[in-house]
Amino acid sequence: MRSTPAITSPVPSPRRWDRENAVLLFGSTENAEAHRDALVAGLGFFDDPSAELRVVLERCGYAALPAEVEVVVRSQKPAKPTSVWPAVEAFVRDSVTIAAPHTVYAANLLMTHASRYVQWCVQEQGWPLDGEVIWSVQAIDLYATDEHVNLADGTRRNYRAMLMRISEVLVPSEHGDKPTALSRKSSAAPYTPVELTKFRRWVEMQVTDLKRDRAMLMLVLCAGAGLKSNEVHTIHPEHVTVDADGIIVHVPGDASRDVPLLAEWEEWMLALLKRRPAGEPLWGPVNRKDTNNLLSSFTENTIGPRPNGHRLRNTWLVVHLTAGTPMKDLFRASGFAKFEHLPRLLKYVPDSSPARYRAALRGEGK
Repeated sequence: MRSTPAITSPVPSPRRWDRENAVLLFGSTENAEAHRDALVAGLGFFDDPSAELRVVLERCGYAALPAEVEVVVRSQKPAKPTSVWPAVEAFVRDSVTIAAPHTVYAANLLMTHASRYVQWCVQEQGWPLDGEVIWSVQAIDLYATDEHVNLADGTRRNYRAMLMRISEVLVPSEHGDKPTALSRKSSAAPYTPVELTKFRRWVEMQVTDLKRDRAMLMLVLCAGAGLKSNEVHTIHPEHVTVDADGIIVHVPGDASRDVPLLAEWEEWMLALLKRRPAGEPLWGPVNRKDTNNLLSSFTENTIGPRPNGHRLRNTWLVVHLTAGTPMKDLFRASGFAKFEHLPRLLKYVPDSSPARYRAALRGEGK
């Protein structure tokens, strides 16, 4: 018997099923609304269904899949499963089981993207394992825009298309509104002070000294100095200057620059300089050629709610925009050649009071 995953509230019993009037036709979703209540409520419990749900599953569950597709759905696992995978596994497999016959996508692709997405919903967002929440248009739209803001538009459209097709089958009532156009990129939201406090605790949760140091360094350099994810591993102890006026981080590479560290992160940087070995990057040895996903690969194997490097950098940018840091200085410190997503970040900057707005535009600050 399958027990309810610890991260969810108990799944409600499926509603009364109208057996005589139900018509299920694969290749068409026109009747999805009729059977969705029983199916969505039972996601994650197909291997041990209630009597009423069993009647539905006889016509649209694992038994309806071609043998080769069933093998994929039952056996495929994520390449790098997160700590929540055991709790969400049945939910993912059940969702793909219902959606697969109604899609043009290969089952292995559906499993790959559904697995990543559902783990993100539960681990990153803390959402309940509820079909109407997970497979809502709003949730998928957020995942495709903010979580994958650095990917090409075409790639993000493909990701979302597969997830939306599953959603159309499971919760068709969700699809009255047109989703956000991915050609109009949004910028990943900055973290709030409360979220940053949680990430400080995330550092403390790591089980090895190296993981704690790397987690600290990620917060210090991305949230404290606005480094890009692929720049963090380039910083050596000799790139950090400590003097009476604070700490400056020299960023080598194509966008070489000197960045004053925000004061609130100085204590952690000083601790890292004492702990980390000389003669190697503060991050430690890097045994990979592609460092673009270095931080995300690291955080996938950490304990607790983990930060995103891109959002940490945006947090640093918004801190300076809110503080009124001169734009030329911010360009210099950020390594920007152009600031294309400035308008998208400005929505996170509080509006000035009428008096301050008037004084600033009148030139009183000169």
